[in-house]
Amino acid sequence: MIGLGASAGGLETLMALIPQLKANGQMSYLIAQHMAHDGHSDLMARLLNRGNGLSVFLAEDKQKLLPDHIYLIPAGKDGTVQSGHIKLSDPPLQNRSTPSVNALFESIANAYQKSAIGIVLSGTGSDGTVGAGAIKLNGGVTIAQRPSSAVFNGMPTSAIESGMVDSILTIAEIASALNKIVPSQRAFLATDPVTKNDQPNSALTTIIDRINAVTGIDFSGYKEETLWRRLDSRMGSLGIESYEDYLTHLTQNPSEVIRIQQLFLVSFSSFFRDVSSFECLKTSLRQKIRAKLPKETFTILVPACASGEEVYTIAIIASEIKTELRLNLTIKIIGIDLNPSAIEQANSGIYGSKILNDVESDLLHQYFNQHDEGFMVNETISNICEFHVADIFSYLPNERADLISCRNFLIYLKCPEQDELIRKFHAHLDAHGLLFIGQSEMLSPRISILFHQIDTAHNLFTKN
Repeated sequence: MIGLGASAGGLETLMALIPQLKANGQMSYLIAQHMAHDGHSDLMARLLNRGNGLSVFLAEDKQKLLPDHIYLIPAGKDGTVQSGHIKLSDPPLQNRSTPSVNALFESIANAYQKSAIGIVLSGTGSDGTVGAGAIKLNGGVTIAQRPSSAVFNGMPTSAIESGMVDSILTIAEIASALNKIVPSQRAFLATDPVTKNDQPNSALTTIIDRINAVTGIDFSGYKEETLWRRLDSRMGSLGIESYEDYLTHLTQNPSEVIRIQQLFLVSFSSFFRDVSSFECLKTSLRQKIRAKLPKETFTILVPACASGEEVYTIAIIASEIKTELRLNLTIKIIGIDLNPSAIEQANSGIYGSKILNDVESDLLHQYFNQHDEGFMVNETISNICEFHVADIFSYLPNERADLISCRNFLIYLKCPEQDELIRKFHAHLDAHGLLFIGQSEMLSPRISILFHQIDTAHNLFTKN
């Protein structure tokens, strides 16, 4: 399933791309192109059909997705995919840009996971960045149009700088890559833009050492391929082609150390990400909270908490359980992250209109207040949460934790560092405490003996 997202300049870009796409009987395409409500959807579909490539159809609600078909979401609607069909819905009133690329990409991520590809094309703003992150974290592939080749480079640049883009390609290169896909070769899209033989390891070592010297953050335990991908994304956004030239840029621009550090950290999160996983957590959390004695404190630790969405998600779940059970106990949730700007947003508790897609309306009304910039968490949950800028490898709070939720962070670490961190978590958990990790993560055989797995699908464990 291929999602294409575009805004300003998208028509020209799509008219260049679509004629180059070839039928292979394996892929469907769905386009979210920002249009005004009177955006002449039929006319755009006809214009995109003028080439000799695959046929373009104006999407209809409940329409079945077929291979070698391209579907254009009509103006004034958001388009998502469910069970192999298109779902059209009215966008939230706060959404100024529709159809939403993020909404499309996130639905593709959830429905197709490793078979999802998200492509961010020409456009202003940042729509598609969060959705690309969802595709990436669900095992799919993300591509951004090379900013220098885009009519408007805002959207692809935003996606690239999030660190969630696998490849940065021109339109011709995107078409060539898609036309080469067969089931046994699909993984080539996720490889780094340069081969390992071309990668001067000394360049990455130099960058890691420079970051460590300036900020005290050591990325030597992170997977090199992850860092290479983010470095290549940054170089692509700057128009720098060689690592030597980037090192020169790094030396001449001291602020670049902070910029590349931020990209290496990749502070990406969202509310209730993987809803079924949080439903699973809620069941076990209810049992653990019920077992606490009156006036005791139930402590939750969220390492690598990014901008706080997961902390507040768990705060909502814990508050709901406490109210449901009518318990007199204290809930305390501690979020930790290395990224100061992410922690600053977490402390502010202010989030944009995307929250409307992530949080159910009754929970939004109960736990958030409207704000000029979107929505702000209210005191019901902000009072039980605290945030710290810290390295989880060298810092743990004094309180033992009843739950540690560390999702989608282990995937960035080398195996020895993964094991080291899980050992620290095991030591810090209270007796029979819960460990919650990402769906695509796993514990090594050496470490798994320390835990009993409660749920295999959602990676919830209890301490042995």
